[in-house]
Amino acid sequence: MCIRQLKFFTTACLSPQPSCVYLGMMWTWALWLFPLLCKFSLAALPAKPENISCIYYYRKNLTCTWSPGEETSYTQYTVRRTYSYGQKHDNCTTNSSTSENRAACSFFLPRITNPDNCTIEVEAQNADGVITSDMTYWHLEGIAKTEPPEIFSVKPVWSIKRMIQIEWIKPELAPVSSNLKYTLHFRTVNSTSWMEVNFTKNRRDADQTHNLTGLQAFTEYVIALRCAVDGSKFWSDWSQEKMGMTEEEAPCGLELWRVLKPAEADGRRPVQLLWKKPRGAPVLEKTLGYNIWYFPENNTNLTETINTTNQPLELHLGGESYWVSMISYNSLGKSPVATLRIPAIQEKSFRCIEVMQACLAEDRLVVKWQSCALDVNTWMVEWFPDMDSEPPTLSWEPVSQAKNWTIHQDKLKPFWCYNISVYPMLHDKVGEPYSIQAYAKEGVPSEGPETKVENIGVKTVTIMWKEIPKRQRKGIICNYTIFYQAEGGKGFCKRAHSQPQTDARDRPVVGMTPPPRCDLQSGMSHLASSSLSENGDKNTQLLGLCGLNESEGTWEWKEPI
Repeated sequence: MCIRQLKFFTTACLSPQPSCVYLGMMWTWALWLFPLLCKFSLAALPAKPENISCIYYYRKNLTCTWSPGEETSYTQYTVRRTYSYGQKHDNCTTNSSTSENRAACSFFLPRITNPDNCTIEVEAQNADGVITSDMTYWHLEGIAKTEPPEIFSVKPVWSIKRMIQIEWIKPELAPVSSNLKYTLHFRTVNSTSWMEVNFTKNRRDADQTHNLTGLQAFTEYVIALRCAVDGSKFWSDWSQEKMGMTEEEAPCGLELWRVLKPAEADGRRPVQLLWKKPRGAPVLEKTLGYNIWYFPENNTNLTETINTTNQPLELHLGGESYWVSMISYNSLGKSPVATLRIPAIQEKSFRCIEVMQACLAEDRLVVKWQSCALDVNTWMVEWFPDMDSEPPTLSWEPVSQAKNWTIHQDKLKPFWCYNISVYPMLHDKVGEPYSIQAYAKEGVPSEGPETKVENIGVKTVTIMWKEIPKRQRKGIICNYTIFYQAEGGKGFCKRAHSQPQTDARDRPVVGMTPPPRCDLQSGMSHLASSSLSENGDKNTQLLGLCGLNESEGTWEWKEPI
């Protein structure tokens, strides 16, 4: 600590006594020590180097780094090394004026031998003094780091399914006296999730290959490889990525479905045949084509065969029941046979679904139903958009051991109405479907209906309107509200409630049929006034008509025609 202030107390001596001489000498010594103490207390030694770490870049250099601490002045670092098992020593020097790698220093060939043990200590020196780190000890093979291996081949092995063989070139600068351990990571080209396997190669092993098994057939993979000296804690960088594909396999089984169309004038019925892989099944092959054969249920002698590469396929069948079978094939074989029964035109289907509803649960549309048939546990779900003009694209999916079906909202278009049907399936028979309409997402209707006025009487008038096009509804229509007002009088409104749709069996279907007309007359219980106009004449003016859907959105009204 620097002495900032000195206080001296003197005693008057009338005569030169020994005590007075002693005090004078003490004061002289204090004045001489004062600047020395200040200088010594203001000295700032460099921080002691900590966290020393060394990496041996095999047959290149030995690089050591450390944490220098906070530097307040120019500092020079000297790395002192002993090597050849302590028989030799050398130094490496750097300083704080070097902006890059000021806390790193390297030793180069030929003064690096392997295997070897060495010691490292770092000395920091500035103008005020020197400080030395603790001694550290290093075994070169334990800190060796090699170049990455080079992959030059990723390919399947003929006749071995779901496997690819990776072949690489061993790093040129790798210890010949040590085994190498490897990490191989891989993923499918469409995935971001890596998987890893670890293995070790003996230093005498000339076979630089690895067989990666348990993969998906007919799938392209991305491969990368790294290595490390066995016993070292440092891995090489990853090699460049390479891609390879597993072999395809014989096709797997297909799911088969049909769309029955009305019978034609000659009594034959068009049947659209559809097929696809099961939900979630991987693509294991490149399909070359499909073989389809069909025959009347009671006469296998009338079998007909079709070969095709595309779907859907339309068959023109007679009025009786038929069996339809199909397989897919590629260069390696055929799939299992998929079979479907087509009912006769006059055949009555069984009924078992009593009620069905659709609801939104988070980001999914969920359809649930109830059945009175306990022995039915397989169902076929169909869905397609309810369009005004263009033919719909039908989607379908089987459901087993459940009475509900779920689909993500992002697989359905928002604001589109979908027709959803569920068919019960018992053995080879398909039952009567139950159908509803549903939206994956509803919104405010984009436009209102066109209206016109008819039958204008003294106190009554009939309002007519057209249905709103399906694309503009954006939801299921609940009702229409008519706004009207007498000239200079009060404004009123009337809500025209839609009625539930019914199908051919008089069962309710989710969705509403808007009434095409509405009569306005006096005496309506829910009107605010008992007459259409205040004075009973015909000068009442209709203000407009708006619609309301289940999402509680309304259209702006339109003037009547």
